[in-house]
Order: sequence, then C-alpha cells, then structure tokens
Amino acid sequence: MSLKSGLKTTIAIAWDRADRLRRPPPKLTILYYHAVRPDQREAFDAQMAFLKRHANILSPDHAGPLDAGRPNVAVTFDDAFRSVRENALPALERHGVPATIFVPTGWLGRSPGWRMETSGDAEEVVMSADEIAALPRDLIEIGSHTVDHPFLTKLAEGEVDRQFAESRATLEQLLGRPIDTLAFPYGDHNGQVVERARAAGYRHVYTVAPQAIAAGDTATSRGRTSADPSDSPGLFALKMRGAFDWMPYASRLKAAVIPRS
Repeated sequence: MSLKSGLKTTIAIAWDRADRLRRPPPKLTILYYHAVRPDQREAFDAQMAFLKRHANILSPDHAGPLDAGRPNVAVTFDDAFRSVRENALPALERHGVPATIFVPTGWLGRSPGWRMETSGDAEEVVMSADEIAALPRDLIEIGSHTVDHPFLTKLAEGEVDRQFAESRATLEQLLGRPIDTLAFPYGDHNGQVVERARAAGYRHVYTVAPQAIAAGDTATSRGRTSADPSDSPGLFALKMRGAFDWMPYASRLKAAVIPRS
C-alpha cells in the first residue's frame, strides 16, 4: 500500500469510527468496479458473499427507504468488460447480487481504445452486442457509458449531446427497453455536462467521487466509491460502510486553500 493510500485508509477508519458513535441517518453507498480478472474470481466471490451477509443490496438508482440496521450498498461496473461477464457474473448469480453495467457503445466487441483508468484495463475486451443482450435481465441493469469514453468537459456541446444520444439509442435498440442512467467516463463532468445529460433523458448520472446518498434523494447526479477485487476484507468493509465519504469534502477544502495555477 502506498503512503497516499495508507493515509486515505487511516482517515477512512477514523471516519468510520466516528460514524458508529454518532449514528447518522442511513445512507446508500454505490460501489463501482472495472475489470475482474480470472485470478480475481475467488476474491470477488468473497466480496459478494460478504455483501450478501452484511448489507442491504439495492439498485444504484434507489430513492426509497433505507435500512437503518445495515449498510445499504449498490454494485456497478464501468466499461462492460468481458471479464465481468466471465469472472464476476457467476458470483453475482450465486449470491443473488444485482448490478448495473455501464457500456461504452462505440467499443462493443473490441479492445478499449481510450486512456486506461487502471493498469490492467489494456488487456480487456468490451463485451459484444450479443453478450450484452444475453446478460440476465432479472439481475443486470444496463446504463450508458457514452459512445467513445471521452473526457466530456473537453468536448463541444454538440459532441457531448451526440455521445449521450447515440449511446442511449444503441442500447435501447439492442435491449428493447428504456436506458436512462449514465456513468461519466473518468468521472469527468461539470454542471453543464450534467444539464446536457438531463436534457438527453438521463434520470441519474454517476460520478467517481464517494457520496453518502440519503433516503429519498432525487438529485440527478450520484457519487460512487471505487472498489476492486484486490481490496483486503477490511478495506472492502470500510468501502461498503461508506467510510470514504470524507474525500469530496477534502477535495473542496484543498481547492479552496490551494488556488489553481
């Protein structure tokens, strides 16, 4: 573990202990994964078994009441990698854990051509259209991850609109059902991008900043916490309980104290 990661985990432990003492209102924590390699099947299975035993598992767009006695958790995957179908889906099915997969429609059946977010992603392949369509509908929800997986804040408004509209249309034609959720590639967004997504018909959009989502929350944008099969049991438990929800506060404080050059 790097010094930076160790510091984050130390703060998360303190945040988690404080939460247990002050007993805040129940919250929803959304986890997001990328790939699940063959050598990670067992670890991922153990994580899903842990969730099944200790958490109330919900959809990431859940807006109703939350369980006050257990962590409320949703599971999502960005990039729709084939390794998720091959190595994560069996565990999801075995433990009855629903999940949402966000699909970059311009890369179906191909190796990803975008800038990698994690070191192992370059070896992955995006699921084909047939593989997406064959996923179990009673367990797997599908959302958009744009067409090309771009940095959205760097695009002209018209191109942002195309990324949103074309990806949604492709998935709706493929699956024969409405698609109204979207995960921002790299988490890259601003207020204008969120408004364009809402105008394009997306009910919820997802970022990569941890967030405690309250019962009844109807905001368009929702934050998520990064998870990985390589997370230790203790670290995964912290993430499940929303112990990294402090990070956006720290980012805002840093931005206020250290002006951009």
